[in-house]
Amino acid sequence: MVSEHTNDGKLRLKSSIPKPLEASEVEYIAKKASWDRKMGKLEYIFYKSLLVILFTIYGVFRFFQYRYNRLRLSILTIVNNPANTPQLIKQDVKGLKKLPKQLGAILEDKPSYTVGGGLKGLLEEGSEIVCWSVCADIKHVSLYDYNGLLATNVDEFRKAVHHKLAKYYGPQNIPSFTVKVPHLHKVYEDISKVGDEEKKSVIEISLLSAFDGRKTIVELLKTVSDLKDKKEIQSSDLTMELLNTQLIELVGQEPDLILCFGPRLDLTGYPPWHIRLAEMHWEMDNNEVLYAVFIRGLRNYSSAKMNVGK
Repeated sequence: MVSEHTNDGKLRLKSSIPKPLEASEVEYIAKKASWDRKMGKLEYIFYKSLLVILFTIYGVFRFFQYRYNRLRLSILTIVNNPANTPQLIKQDVKGLKKLPKQLGAILEDKPSYTVGGGLKGLLEEGSEIVCWSVCADIKHVSLYDYNGLLATNVDEFRKAVHHKLAKYYGPQNIPSFTVKVPHLHKVYEDISKVGDEEKKSVIEISLLSAFDGRKTIVELLKTVSDLKDKKEIQSSDLTMELLNTQLIELVGQEPDLILCFGPRLDLTGYPPWHIRLAEMHWEMDNNEVLYAVFIRGLRNYSSAKMNVGK
């Protein structure tokens, strides 16, 4: 019995050992491996070359597109030049069917070592937009910069706006304005209005930052949740109208038009609640605050058709 089992085991072991390959089979496998290696190298070279060609075509296309966009902006800047003259701006907006009641502008925080960068650049750009808005008879403007440099330097901003308006209207006829910093709950009057209560502001300027965006919404929801836990408000009181009212009080009215003075549409943390119905305008490859972008945005808004709720 033991001998029979041993023989059976030997037979099974022999059957499990693979047969040696013949010379022709070994040659075929070697040729196939060599062919696969060659095809792999050719495939790699093909796809790499294709990728280089595609990148080259795209690079050439973007170069000419960028040059075209910059040339177009230069021509538009020459054609639409306000020359610090309110009458020219009033003439530009005279034929428009409608103007935004609330205008929003997104400013880029450029490094201080670049031309027009840092706090000085923001003050110059922000005050320029305010002057254009005053001349266009826009009553509310919100200026947004991500880091809130304008909001933390209100006094410098008020001086910059005052001096810029003096260039447009003259030192004796400077329009009055009001500056609001929503998240600080502070309102600042024009420096020329101090002591003159009868002088009416012609424009209200809100200075916004990233804090007025998602962080404000989160803080509001936490406050509402705490009030509900304390049973100071009921679940039935939590409506969209309530949230909308609170956000308007905390941040301000939703703008009708948002101008982005950058090379692409980059909201950079702009308050999300305030872009639901707003028209947006920007010029591709632009990195400056130009009057041409401002007036083209107003013209596009004037011709835009809005079907809210339809």
